[in-house]
Amino acid sequence: MPGETMLEGYVPDFSGLSSPAWAPLLNDPRWRAAEAKAFLQMHDEFDRDDFLKIFVESADYEKQCTAIAKSFCDVFGIHLALKLGIPHGVRFARYDHAFDRIVASVPLGTVRWLLDRCGEKRHRSLDGLKPRDFEALWDFDWKAGDRQSEAVSRAFEMMDAVAVGKLLRAFGNPGIEKRAISEIGGDGAQQAFANSIDPDKYRTAKERRRREKRAWTFARPGNA
Repeated sequence: MPGETMLEGYVPDFSGLSSPAWAPLLNDPRWRAAEAKAFLQMHDEFDRDDFLKIFVESADYEKQCTAIAKSFCDVFGIHLALKLGIPHGVRFARYDHAFDRIVASVPLGTVRWLLDRCGEKRHRSLDGLKPRDFEALWDFDWKAGDRQSEAVSRAFEMMDAVAVGKLLRAFGNPGIEKRAISEIGGDGAQQAFANSIDPDKYRTAKERRRREKRAWTFARPGNA
């Protein structure tokens, strides 16, 4: 069997992790972890604010964002499969930090399957996408590899990440972001934060904070 031909698409109905809707999933786990760490301390050396500063130094924010973005893509894919009734194969490719968007890998077969159903009235707007412009995709020959016909190559160029995203949006659920935030919140968000902590950086930051607090304590009047 040949390898599956994949296209990339921007996952639709995602407002971006910089939007207020996602702030609790990114911030609350850090605050809860700081409170829990302070509570479990056997002595009063570190408080909640200390741990928040330690987390700033030891957590990989981009890694946390990528984990949350992947979770959204997974939720989107599951709901899309349930709605379409087919195993479509849409899966997370990467999180574009610069533009705050999620890129998914989508099988060519799924793209063609969706294009076949664009004539149905039971889907959202195609936002200017014209299915007839992509008819050459059905002439794709996997044996030809990169040596496709000019028409096929042109259709592939037009079916870029934006176009694939529009196609996914037409058949997606408009309320998926709200559902995803609800499903990811809690354990999913907490795990994304926990996995973003670098153990070595955490230990280094904790020791640095310990030295700073001790130095400040000895520097206070009356401790000379």
